[in-house]
Amino acid sequence: MEFLRSETGLVGGLTPALRFRQKQKGENTVLDLKKLMTAVTILVLSLTGMPQAQAAYFTSSEKVIYFLDVSNSSDSQKLWTLLRASLLEKIDVALGFPKFKGIAEPFTPPTDLSISLINDNSQSAQIIEILSVRDAELIWEFIIKKVGGTNPTPARLKATYEDFFGAKGTYSVLVREYALGDEVKSVSASQCQKRAEDQFKMGNFMKNVSKELRAEAAKDTCSIVLKLINGIKSADKLFENYNCDNKACSDVVGAVKRSAAVAADLARKSTPKSPQKLCIAIASDMLNAYPGMTANSVWNTGNAVKKSATTAAAESLGRQVAEEASIKFSQRVQLRVEVIGQGASSGFPRELTAKLDSYWRGFWTAAGIKTSGQKASLDQACK
Repeated sequence: MEFLRSETGLVGGLTPALRFRQKQKGENTVLDLKKLMTAVTILVLSLTGMPQAQAAYFTSSEKVIYFLDVSNSSDSQKLWTLLRASLLEKIDVALGFPKFKGIAEPFTPPTDLSISLINDNSQSAQIIEILSVRDAELIWEFIIKKVGGTNPTPARLKATYEDFFGAKGTYSVLVREYALGDEVKSVSASQCQKRAEDQFKMGNFMKNVSKELRAEAAKDTCSIVLKLINGIKSADKLFENYNCDNKACSDVVGAVKRSAAVAADLARKSTPKSPQKLCIAIASDMLNAYPGMTANSVWNTGNAVKKSATTAAAESLGRQVAEEASIKFSQRVQLRVEVIGQGASSGFPRELTAKLDSYWRGFWTAAGIKTSGQKASLDQACK
C-alpha cells in the first residue's frame, strides 16, 4: 500500500474519493498557474513593448556594400571623395517610399548603405553602416501609424510626407544643414532634436499635432540623421588616417569572402515574396595581394595573368581561387557585383586587360555570381 499524508492529517492509503478530490485540486492549481503565467507575460510585454510585429512597408530592399582599396596602387583618398559624393546623392531616396495614396513618389524600396576597406586583411576590416532598412521601417512606421493613425487619408499622408521629406521637410533640412556641406557638422542629439522640433512647427500638418508627438518625431528623425552623419565622419577619419605600409595590401578575395557571409545572413531572411538583394561595389585595381602570399600563387593576380598563355587559362585560374577560398554565394539572394578601376594600377600592363577580365570572370562564376560587370565611375555603381 502507498502511504501518503491524507487531507485529515493521518498517514495511510487515500480513499478513491480523496484521490479524486486531490487530483481535481491539482488540475485547478495547474490551470491557475497557467493563468498567472499568461497574465505575467502580458504585463511584461506591455511594459517592454517586445516582441511586437513591426509593420513591413517594403516587400523588398537592397543592401549595398562599397569596398574601397587602400593599397599603394590605388588612390583611396580620391576614391573616397567620389564615393562620398555618390552616397550623399543616394541619401534622399535611401529610406525608400512605400506604396500609399498621398505619397507622390513612386514606390521605391529602401537601400541599406555600408562602407568597408580592402586592405591586408579585408575579412576583419570595419564595416561602417550609413543607413539601414531598419531606419526606413522606423521612420515610415512613425509617419503612417503614429501620425497617420494606421490608415491615414491621402491628404493627411501627403501633408505629413511633405513635413518630413519635402523641400522644407525636417529630414531634408537636417541633412542639408548637417551633411551636405564641405565638412560634416558635429551636432549633439539635443541640438538636433531642438532644431527638428522647430522645423516641424512650421510644417503643414505637424504644426497641429501635440507637443509630445512633435518631440517623438524629432527624436526618431534625429536618430537617423545623426547615424548618417556620424557614419560619414567615421569613414572620413578612416580613409584620411589609413596608411598601407605593406605593399601586399589588397586582399580582394577577403572582401568577397566577407560579402558572402553577409549574403548568407540575408538568405536566412529571404522569401519568394520578399526577396533579399545585395549589391557589392568594389573600387580597386583587382590585383589581389596579401601578406605571406607567394609570387607563384594563383592568388597573386598580377603574376597569374602574366603567366597565363590564354584568356581561357586565366579564367581557369580565377575559378581555382574561388574554389580554394570556399566562396559560394547563396542563390536565395539576388546578387550583383560592380567593379570600378579593374586593371587601373599604374604598373599594370594594359595588354593584359583581357586576361585580367577573364581571371575575374572565372572567379565570379565559380563563386555563384551571375551578374557582374565594370562601371566607369563610383556614382554609377549599384544604382
